[in-house]
Amino acid sequence: MDVINVYDKYIDKKRRELEEERYDDYRDWFHASGSGSCARKHYFRNVEKTKGKPKSFDTMRLFRLGNIVHEDIQTAVSEFAINTKTTIYIEHEIRIPDLNVRGFLDMVMVEDNELYDIKTCNAGNFRKIFGKSKSPYSEPINYYMQVGIYGHWYELEKGKPLNKLALLYYNKDTSEMRELRVPRSYMQKAIDYWTKVKNEFRWGVPDVKLGFAPCKKWECNPKYCDFYAHCGGGLDK
Repeated sequence: MDVINVYDKYIDKKRRELEEERYDDYRDWFHASGSGSCARKHYFRNVEKTKGKPKSFDTMRLFRLGNIVHEDIQTAVSEFAINTKTTIYIEHEIRIPDLNVRGFLDMVMVEDNELYDIKTCNAGNFRKIFGKSKSPYSEPINYYMQVGIYGHWYELEKGKPLNKLALLYYNKDTSEMRELRVPRSYMQKAIDYWTKVKNEFRWGVPDVKLGFAPCKKWECNPKYCDFYAHCGGGLDK
């Protein structure tokens, strides 16, 4: 019996089921999780409906591990909410029609007006974010933008300000957990980003330009971009 092959087929089935449930009927909507990432990628996926490069099984295993951590934390918080009769949102679908953005926020503690997004990372990235040698260049700006667009939706929906926006990090190598506060300013930055995406797309696919398409140089890499070949290499042309 090839256990690795059995597991790979299992996680691929789980991935396809999730995509069918969440995204197949919403191909025109931008993904909230893509906030602050390369605009050309959104164009290829949501306007052209181009199929990206299939992910490797190594990558899918990493994603599955992240999903398991998400589910575990969310289950713990859900049980806490039931026991304390606290209102929460878990994996709550959001839609912002004006920006054509749709997504699923991880957690909101409604009474406390606190919003969290869960992230898993390796020890190296964890040190870059929380270690003594951290720098502004290691800040996860795209994650800030993602939390920002969730926060914008929440404040529109509830009509009151959030007291906290935060990324909850889980170190996959050591199991250490840390919280990273997200400045409220990223709500407006996320709005501005998606407004620009919508406006630029009226003229077709945006030109390759660092700062928007892609937002960061590292995005133009076949390891990280499923549309690298279709795009022609982006900055690597």
